[in-house]
Amino acid sequence: MIKLVLSDMDNTLIPFGLPCASERTLAAIHACREAGVAFGPASGRNRTEVAGFLCYDETAYETCVLVNGQQVYLHGRLLQEVTLDPAALCVAQELVRGRQRCALLVYRPDGFCDWMGDEPEQLGNFTLDAMHNGSERHETLPSYPVVKAGIAALLPRDEELALQAELAAACPQLDFMNTVPQWFDIIPHGWSKVRGIEVLEEALGITPDEICVFGDAENDLPMFAHVTHSCAVANAVPEVLAAARWHVGASADDGVAIALEQIAAAARQTHETGVEVLPAFMA
Repeated sequence: MIKLVLSDMDNTLIPFGLPCASERTLAAIHACREAGVAFGPASGRNRTEVAGFLCYDETAYETCVLVNGQQVYLHGRLLQEVTLDPAALCVAQELVRGRQRCALLVYRPDGFCDWMGDEPEQLGNFTLDAMHNGSERHETLPSYPVVKAGIAALLPRDEELALQAELAAACPQLDFMNTVPQWFDIIPHGWSKVRGIEVLEEALGITPDEICVFGDAENDLPMFAHVTHSCAVANAVPEVLAAARWHVGASADDGVAIALEQIAAAARQTHETGVEVLPAFMA
């Protein structure tokens, strides 16, 4: 029986570009919780960003795997937080320095960010959205410990890939994951969302076959390989579609919300009958 559902956010739970989850999605999350199935986002985003996308409904993100597994919360309590190597970030910042339409963004504990690089008007709407009001431009890396960081690279694809290779060679302590076009999530080398899932497995006393995950992008592949019930939305990249055990509707069509409704219904039937019932999309 599924006891925990984890979902990627951008272009999985919420269509890219929309400001927040649909009413149907939030209702489906509550239906899962009421049926005894825990739910949480599994995202490269931080808690401040996730809160806004989930309409500040704390019950929807009190348990979560954030910043690609570097932060893990259970019932609102922080279980794990892993910071990035400051020396390696300085090297990355030097590589980005002076490049047109490129910037390194590092996020403060309050969710706002500081950035080093080109002027905001050269960095595109996606980067401006990531900055939020209250973010500031700096010449050097701030001194606070950094959990979440990323690089905006509004470059032609061949130059973007060349920069990624250059960063990887210069900063072996870090990985630079191309989660959306012209953006790299910066994570500790070899890290993934699976590290966060393993923390929740231990805390909840559950196994990978009791977890269902939803995703669409490259950074979801490790968790697809880790759990039994991996689900791709219809708009996922080809590698994720091929790796998924199950497939649901597109993000724009509330595909995950519909699947959550079916998970909740199956859990209720299982509790009522004592016989395990599979969600409809797994039948």
